[in-house]
Amino acid sequence: MAFVNASTNRQNDSQAPDRRSVSEYQDTAYNSQNFPPQKPRREKGFLRRMMTSGKPFSFSQTTDSITIYGLDDLAPSEMAEGERGSKPMYWTETQLIGESLSGWSQVYVLIAGIANVCLMGLLPLFYVICLIGLFLGKGGGVFGWNDGWSDIFIGLTLYGTLPCLIIHLHSRVLNAGYIFVAPFLRAKRVFELNRTNGMVTLFKKNKPFFTHPFIEFDCVLMSSPTQQGFLNYSLTLIHRYRDYSVGVPISGSMGANHKVIEYLRFWNMVQRYMDISQPLPDILVLEPARQRDPTTIAYDKEHNRNPRYWRGMTDDEFKQKMDEIEKAQKNTPATGKPIDIFKGPDSTISKKHKSNKKK
Repeated sequence: MAFVNASTNRQNDSQAPDRRSVSEYQDTAYNSQNFPPQKPRREKGFLRRMMTSGKPFSFSQTTDSITIYGLDDLAPSEMAEGERGSKPMYWTETQLIGESLSGWSQVYVLIAGIANVCLMGLLPLFYVICLIGLFLGKGGGVFGWNDGWSDIFIGLTLYGTLPCLIIHLHSRVLNAGYIFVAPFLRAKRVFELNRTNGMVTLFKKNKPFFTHPFIEFDCVLMSSPTQQGFLNYSLTLIHRYRDYSVGVPISGSMGANHKVIEYLRFWNMVQRYMDISQPLPDILVLEPARQRDPTTIAYDKEHNRNPRYWRGMTDDEFKQKMDEIEKAQKNTPATGKPIDIFKGPDSTISKKHKSNKKK
């Protein structure tokens, strides 16, 4: 996932949130405690059977369970750089954005990668060879310099080192968000999950292809075999009432080679994010957004949560915490009790809760 335009309010987290920046929920937002019962599914045609042939994940009550895969790519030090600069995040209190590289941006990434390899490995080696030839040649350094090695050294610097250095510096500055991104290098938007209005949008050629409420999607874990015999996974949202030929691929940030339960944990995080009756998932990338989400503000105040719990860690402490979470979750369920969306929110009420209502 790439960084996209989002709220860039950089106020001090230890202060009370600016009420002007607090997001407002719309009537269409998903609320697991209050939603109309959904219509039954239509009969499945061939296309829909193909689209939903994977492992279905039901709607459920959410827990604190998270998947660390994809989340451990962002360290507190990188988060601090983003806060100091103007680089917006791909996941905020209002939207989760998924993007993919355009054709030109893939070429740019390849060129930047080659430039880095040259700067870190090949060019230093060539300079060492030049120096060896210069001082070990006939007549020593002065004669060697006049004997053609000067042309090699200057050519290597002008046509090798200098271009690679310019490309490397440009990519660093571009990734830090300090310069304007050329239109042909911009990433293509793939999908958007919007917490404030409860909508899921799929894009084609950077334009909305369809937009529907979150609760109208079925979550399916797709799998496909690799040439080595392993399975690649993709978590996809399939619209329940329309026969679209494509779904919304929401698990791109995770990768394709993890255990099934990790994709279930990711689905738990997505449901918690979209559910305005629940606080935002407690993860590093969403920590700055917690002070701008109404439900999360109330939750954090009630639980006296440290507003810089994640960002106050060192990178080593963060990695250690991720390892601890992974070990602690091995014996815990990935989600809570299933929600029967065709019956409505009452289907999630426990027997104890029901008995209390009767009194």
